[in-house]
Amino acid sequence: MSQSLVHPDRTAPHAAALAPEFRCTLRDGGLDVAWVRVTGELDLVTAPELSQTLGHAEARARRVVLDLRELTFMDISGVHAIVDAGARATAAGRQLVLVRGPARVDRVLALTGARDRLDIVDLDPAAPPVQALVQLARRQHAA
Repeated sequence: MSQSLVHPDRTAPHAAALAPEFRCTLRDGGLDVAWVRVTGELDLVTAPELSQTLGHAEARARRVVLDLRELTFMDISGVHAIVDAGARATAAGRQLVLVRGPARVDRVLALTGARDRLDIVDLDPAAPPVQALVQLARRQHAA
């Protein structure tokens, strides 16, 4: 049984009411950590904003936590923005950590093979993003 992702047409008159607004926020977490939170739909139109925000985060901190929990949709453009940021981080001796998003977002990462190349942690929806660092520390300690 095949499944396909349906993305609303943003040009349709009713699209604004259906599609959640994309937001990408950057917060300095101190201790050389930056927090990036994305909400709404990450696609061809919004991926450049994420790339720019991740670039600013990379300039501020050695570790960037990207919280995907509030994404409602992601296409290949979003995957490329995230994978490119992860590759830049690795090449510069930094780290990009993702907080796993909803199943439909995680599925896109899995289908593209990107999930295997990224550091991903699971958090409860209400958990503060700092818990991502706690999970990462536990994982590194166990290894």
